[in-house]
Amino acid sequence: MRTALAPGPRDVSPGHPGNGNTSPISLPIVEYLRRVDVFSGLSREEIRPLFAGAQPRECPPGTLLFTPDESGERLFVLKVGRVVIYRLAATGKRLVIRRITPVTIFGEMGLLGQSLQGCFAEVAMPSLLCIASREQILEVLRQRPDVALRMLEAVGSHLREMEERLEQAFFSPVQARLAHFLLTNLDPATGLVAGYTHEDIGDTIGASRQSVTETLRLLRDEGLVEVQRKQIRVTDRRRLANAASGVDGLATDIAPFVAQPQPR
Repeated sequence: MRTALAPGPRDVSPGHPGNGNTSPISLPIVEYLRRVDVFSGLSREEIRPLFAGAQPRECPPGTLLFTPDESGERLFVLKVGRVVIYRLAATGKRLVIRRITPVTIFGEMGLLGQSLQGCFAEVAMPSLLCIASREQILEVLRQRPDVALRMLEAVGSHLREMEERLEQAFFSPVQARLAHFLLTNLDPATGLVAGYTHEDIGDTIGASRQSVTETLRLLRDEGLVEVQRKQIRVTDRRRLANAASGVDGLATDIAPFVAQPQPR
């Protein structure tokens, strides 16, 4: 069930149930923000005004941080959890633009050339985040132009990623898109891709849940992956990389499973 972001913060202190002393939740906001790349060159004294008096805001899954109907520029810093940025097609299907992970900034920043108009931002798992207004952001940028440059670099990187995904969606088969998703999101140490349903993956790569399920079955039968509930282990990265680039043609034709328009 989706809920709008409450107007007032739900503060989370270091003593919040289930939080240990070493949890990121227990870190002061200033110390946490220093871990974010764009703020890495700032001192504690320079970071503190950005979120002066703020506390992490706790958001349950389904919370909408912003919608296409909302206006105004805000900068979010995700401290714990996951947020999904997506658009809705005319059919109601979601197209995921970005998946936000901790120590990431995001939001509507037209002054830096990043616009999320027409997008939803929805909390996908229990999350903690901080919010800065346009005025707070501008004050930091006036004092430290180097932060603006790092933010512009981050925006440019996100735009390149979006262009690559659009190119894949138009010109690559489901097999290549899925292989690329798995390689991009796996844990390098274990080869695990965890926390995604088949529907989540389909929303990200522009395919139906059925297409994802059938293509995973094909990759499993070819010995490239092992599939479990909300967990996929990549067992042959070399061949999966070939599949992502279209080099390695697998034995079974997956064309019948490409997403088709659903009858209304």
